Amino acid sequence: MDWNKTQTERLAMITDLCAQAPNGSLGRTAVVKLCYFLQVLKGVPLGYHFTLYSYGPFDSDVLSDLGTAESLEAVRSTVEYYPSGYGYKIEKSRLGDAVLAEGAAFLKEHGKAIQWVLSEFGTLNSATLELQSTIVFVDREACRRNETLELPALARWVREVKPHFSEPTIMENAQLLYNRGHLICSKPATATV
Repeated sequence: MDWNKTQTERLAMITDLCAQAPNGSLGRTAVVKLCYFLQVLKGVPLGYHFTLYSYGPFDSDVLSDLGTAESLEAVRSTVEYYPSGYGYKIEKSRLGDAVLAEGAAFLKEHGKAIQWVLSEFGTLNSATLELQSTIVFVDREACRRNETLELPALARWVREVKPHFSEPTIMENAQLLYNRGHLICSKPATATV
């Protein structure tokens, strides 16, 4: 793997996601989950190694790359306070165009995937991104084990990992992801006669 090329592509991807965000900016959770969806659902070769973590699929390298993009002034991160806590607002910054130019070929090659991920997931809140990315992660874990899961079994597995989500909420999101073709080793329950 050519590390410099991969780093350039990752920084350009993060900058482009923030520049094109439907709401004008992204949070940290969104940056991580959108990179996950790009890599897993669209096959964009970002080279991350996601594992299941407290808030769903995670690779600390995404946050490291985000920090690098901030230090290069490609993106700017500001803290926003809410009644229930705080979050980050990340948007393209003054030197973002230079980073985008460096990764222009990669961004052009994957432009449709970027547009797709932003339209599919770009307006979701952190909790929904956490849940949906975990559902996809569990589905892919079933694939890795050569298993097929019915959606109720998938929901139970996700609930074990994410007990703060109700099973009906998990099922609703799993059904949505299935209907959109994002689950490949999970399917609706078969009717018993």
